[in-house]
Amino acid sequence: MPWRGVLDELENKIIDQLTEAEEHATYNGKWHGFLTIGYKNKRATVINFSYLCLANLINEMKKSALKNQTEEAISFKMDIAVNYQLENLGEWNRKALKTKKNYYRRGIALNENFKIALMEQEINANAILLPGDEGLAINVENMNRYLIQANKNQAQLNLTIDSSVVTFETVGWFFDGKNIHELETASLDHGRRKVERLTPEITATLVENAGEYLAHQVNATGEFNYGWFACFDKKIKHYNSLRHASTTYSMLEAYELTGNKAILEAATKALTYLEKHFIYEKDDRAFLIEPELREVKLGGSAATLLALTKYMHITGTKTYLPLCRKIANAILSLQDEDGKFTHVLEYPSLEVKDIFRIIYYDGEAVFGLLRLYEIDRDSKWLDAATKSFNHFIKDKYWQNHDHWLSYCANEITKYIKDEAYYEFGLQNAFDNLPFIYERETTFPTFLELTVATKEMTLRMEAEGHQALLTSYSLENLEKTITKRALYQLNGYFYPELAMYYKNPARIEGSFFIRHQSFRVRIDDVEHNISGYVRYYQLLKQGKLSTEAESVR
Repeated sequence: MPWRGVLDELENKIIDQLTEAEEHATYNGKWHGFLTIGYKNKRATVINFSYLCLANLINEMKKSALKNQTEEAISFKMDIAVNYQLENLGEWNRKALKTKKNYYRRGIALNENFKIALMEQEINANAILLPGDEGLAINVENMNRYLIQANKNQAQLNLTIDSSVVTFETVGWFFDGKNIHELETASLDHGRRKVERLTPEITATLVENAGEYLAHQVNATGEFNYGWFACFDKKIKHYNSLRHASTTYSMLEAYELTGNKAILEAATKALTYLEKHFIYEKDDRAFLIEPELREVKLGGSAATLLALTKYMHITGTKTYLPLCRKIANAILSLQDEDGKFTHVLEYPSLEVKDIFRIIYYDGEAVFGLLRLYEIDRDSKWLDAATKSFNHFIKDKYWQNHDHWLSYCANEITKYIKDEAYYEFGLQNAFDNLPFIYERETTFPTFLELTVATKEMTLRMEAEGHQALLTSYSLENLEKTITKRALYQLNGYFYPELAMYYKNPARIEGSFFIRHQSFRVRIDDVEHNISGYVRYYQLLKQGKLSTEAESVR
């Protein structure tokens, strides 16, 4: 689509919004703006502008956009700086050092004429800030490299403790080639498109995009590209078979929701690779192995069970049932009489390596056994799950507030209507709701935990267990779910964010962990899919409101 008409429309939007806010949108009598030109496979180009008049600023940005509309350019973004603060570098540096990694959300002008000015997205996408206990919060090497590459400064920049910086926010709009998107301005949401509410349609699109992203990470053999650090398109070199299995499970969930056959085909290929390369069979048991570490993990076998049973559930076949029974036998061989599990064995000796490694494995194992019981009604799977769940209750595992425990509490109470089981599931979630509600990281398992609990409470109401719920605020649970679902969009690579990274096509449509160097690992995407799938189902059933305020 030609950009000229879009730019004219955008000019009116900008003028309407900003002319009444001049006192907040000018610095030293000038308006300052940024034009970003987006490309498919390379980092965006950002051009700085400063003019005395808003109309002149926009006019020059429009001219530049038209000049840069080439076959290679696929999008553009226009930002106007607002809410300036002049700060001494030393004072600013102390604050920046204490800010969580990649959570600094203001732009920085390193000179007052704004010739060397970087938006927040440029700063974070180029790893320019480095929090710590002392020293300079600016990674000078990364900053100088970017300034030179972006033609913002051709010499090495020298800063002293007495230098001044101007920090600012931006108001922005993004054109993706088809539509204009107004962008969020609040600090923690900053720079992504405005989404007032998550509808079932929007949620399904998120799941499908993330599922397709994972499908593209499955190579010809069925192995995943394990992950990337987005800033510099750096591949994560090691591999984890547990996450291979659990990611495949989430892809099958995505297929079940969307019906996208490309996702199913890739997941099937990943399952074949898993069976061929990661399964070790011994007598009537089968284990998932971690070849790099030469060990067997309880959680790995559980994740494999979840993936294989989900495949059989959605395809209506019993293809993997013999293997699932062997994997379940292996899980039972790690369970003692009290229901406690041994977590890690050496491979291939199967000698005990770690009695306990991480709390996730326990709930995951019980959840896997219950999913097998759903397909293969052998009472020993339910009996084993019950034994471990009683151990969870006795040892107050709910204090761990683990999403796998929410999953298995929801699942086991489909078969055993024990009020102690329901109480455990409620405690696992509700005791931690304030923390989940306020958490600034987009930790995806929080949504998984809360939606699984919501499903359980709905069943409790339908089955006449309302008395148990009187001590718990279902309203707070719903508010937390709705807020977390919306807030997790801040960990999604919309194109208006992905464009600032080295290889936008690699990461667009994926989910990332901001404080882990914008890491996009297959399990980061997996957990978001699983949470949003269940969130979608609740929305479709009319069991959740779609109204929520963005985090401010």
